[in-house]
Amino acid sequence: MALIGSIPRRCVNLPPGSLKSLVRSVVGNTVQQGPAIEEFHRKFAQWLGASYVLGASSGRSAFQLALEALGLEKDAEIIFPVFTFPVIPLVAKLLGYKPVFCDVDPETYNSGPEHVEPKITDKTGAVLVAHLFGQPCPIREVADLARSRNILLMEDCAHACGVRVEGQHVGTFGDIGVFSFAEGKNMPCFGGGAIVTSDEGIANRAGKILSKASMPAKNAISKKAFSIWIKWLFTRPFVFGITAYPALRMKLLLGHSLMDSAIGDQLLEEFTNSNPHVSQMSNLQATIGLLQLRHIDAFNEGARRNARILTGVLGKVPGIKAPQATEGDHIYVYYPLTIEHDKRDDLRHYLLRHGIDSKITDMSDCSTLKPFQELQELQDTTKSPTAPRETTLLEICVYPVISEASIRRIAKVIRAWAGLAEY
Repeated sequence: MALIGSIPRRCVNLPPGSLKSLVRSVVGNTVQQGPAIEEFHRKFAQWLGASYVLGASSGRSAFQLALEALGLEKDAEIIFPVFTFPVIPLVAKLLGYKPVFCDVDPETYNSGPEHVEPKITDKTGAVLVAHLFGQPCPIREVADLARSRNILLMEDCAHACGVRVEGQHVGTFGDIGVFSFAEGKNMPCFGGGAIVTSDEGIANRAGKILSKASMPAKNAISKKAFSIWIKWLFTRPFVFGITAYPALRMKLLLGHSLMDSAIGDQLLEEFTNSNPHVSQMSNLQATIGLLQLRHIDAFNEGARRNARILTGVLGKVPGIKAPQATEGDHIYVYYPLTIEHDKRDDLRHYLLRHGIDSKITDMSDCSTLKPFQELQELQDTTKSPTAPRETTLLEICVYPVISEASIRRIAKVIRAWAGLAEY
């Protein structure tokens, strides 16, 4: 059992000083309110090159804030990529909008203008495009299409904080960008999210919404923050190897689930009957955000470097497709391997036996999920959108906390599984 040198499926990225800031905020009673909120808004906007940033308590809350700030009419159609995190279109549906799903590119899993345009109708109020797994979509072309059709454009940047296209940050091409600072993203801030816009009207509406929004309770914020810090500790490779990894090996031996999160319809069950609401970013989250801004560019470059090494050493493996940077500035927040459907679990188990944990993707083909079935039947379309099967994707962590030697070992183990010699 490879306890030492084992590799976790993800490594929570907290900047130096996070625990000190957490303790100081709790002791100084600045968990909820404090000067860091406005400072983070200003510095994050400056870093992005945008006019306005407004924070929220989570990425989901930030998305709702963005939707409400656009001022769309109820029942307006919003075009989403069919392959995405399904909670996002569900929130739109719960708020009274109609999600319409468009195709995605089979190589990048992102949508371009050729996928969006066929879904535009006179009821379309907005288009949302995602920069999935850290790779930007063809955002300039989509923005040109949206402007030509007088449709609002939203950018889902949950996987793409720090991605630039020809020097310009994603999130600043459309009318509004949405960022997530959840623990699984590249810039976690003990949770949190934000919207970014250069439209004064959108910013003013968002500000009014936030002024009436609640703040999570101090105890809830602190408890979540300590929980995320513990996850940071347990996703350090050495600590992971002597704690979580043996438990995963035992689960594999017993044929149990490998600590996987709920996905698809199971994930949506708890949200279907919920009452989504906007809540404010806390001072503690903003404090961590300010620390993150000092390090995020270097962190992203480290992930790029590891991804390039992994792709290079992996080479060509029959039945496996590594992600390719085909558009702009890929930061590999996730490194999804596309694998033949009936071989994914076999590879996953083989990797785990060799000390390498991996993750099933949280993304889903939303057109197949129960909350959207009725909408699909009502929409007048000549064909259903197509999406990759989530059961063919296996995510590998390439964050820079993982050494170059370990990244090379991942590639060698995958090649060995395929019966290939070292590359």
